[in-house]
Amino acid sequence: MEFNGFYNFAGTGTAVITGGANDNIPSFTENVCANEKMMFTGQFSNLSRQLIHITFRGFGSAQAFHKHDLRAYESIQLYNVPLAAMSLHMPTGLQCGFHGMGTIWTAQDEDEYAIMGAKSGMFEALPNSPDFDTDSYTRVNSAAAATVDLVASTANDDFAVYKLTASVAAANVIDIFWTDSANGNVAFIGQLNFASAGTFVYDFPASLLRNPNRQGGKLRMTTSTNAATVVDVIGHIVLAGQ
Repeated sequence: MEFNGFYNFAGTGTAVITGGANDNIPSFTENVCANEKMMFTGQFSNLSRQLIHITFRGFGSAQAFHKHDLRAYESIQLYNVPLAAMSLHMPTGLQCGFHGMGTIWTAQDEDEYAIMGAKSGMFEALPNSPDFDTDSYTRVNSAAAATVDLVASTANDDFAVYKLTASVAAANVIDIFWTDSANGNVAFIGQLNFASAGTFVYDFPASLLRNPNRQGGKLRMTTSTNAATVVDVIGHIVLAGQ
């Protein structure tokens, strides 16, 4: 085997790539190996909190052989792959940090090629839970005895609470609870009993408090009086499958 050198993404190893007007068209493309006897071993890493896509192209009949979703901070590792080129698809208009590095070797004969090919592989690496750029800040005002939505998820996501702050101008009883999209399957978080004006903060751990109804569910509250009430909710929109 002949060592051809090191690979550094975009020439430096790390670069910020801006998504083009059409995310179906690559935002960045780079050639890696010059022929099918050259093997790439290395890693490509998403350094952003966005979901991006990477496409790998081979040689000959293996032209466009793999398109992979790279979640927030996820890496994909390649071993002995004859990688002709890689392309990135970034969300339109967004800037995302990306890192790539590796080594390139050339098989000197068919036996070496067979040995390297037998050890070829491709693996995901996601050491931590995805932390997508999905921060959510919501303020809801109420001045009536009523039940109102604080956060309503879509059919493709659910919600996780980090902090909830409730402030009242006078005596009030507030129930905070989860429901499904049809306001059923109630799961109570807690009841706040205010004898007069005041503020209470629910501060949840970094693991967050998620809606047990998952996709399409709601975070709701019921107030017992018409005292002015302000509720601020800080959390994350959790994408389906996460």
